Amino acid sequence: MKTAAAIVTNRGGRTCHAAIIARELGVPAVVGTGDATSTIKSGEVVTVSCAEGDSGRVYRGEVGFHVDRSDVGDLARPHTKIMINLGNPDLAFKTSFLPNDGVGSHVWNSSSANRSGLIPWLLHPER
Repeated sequence: MKTAAAIVTNRGGRTCHAAIIARELGVPAVVGTGDATSTIKSGEVVTVSCAEGDSGRVYRGEVGFHVDRSDVGDLARPHTKIMINLGNPDLAFKTSFLPNDGVGSHVWNSSSANRSGLIPWLLHPER
């Protein structure tokens, strides 16, 4: 899944494993389609979009798009602490640079620490 540009499944919902992994990888996911794996042929080019609201869409072929960017650097920080909990410890270091008050992983173990070279409390030692 780490090399996927998008994830499309026949079954699942917002909290299914595929949807959670897609959010962590930063790729769009359309889950619970019912028949995507039999409708989309192997090697077929499709465009997956989650920009239309609550329901994602899968379009045949390559659909053109544009990106609107907003500068959020001047926005005031909320009074609520923003804590991030990841399922993929490999993303912890990169995620720690986002505006937040702490990053943790619910699957942190010795193999994760050895792979990333970090331990959870080192991402924000001042907290």
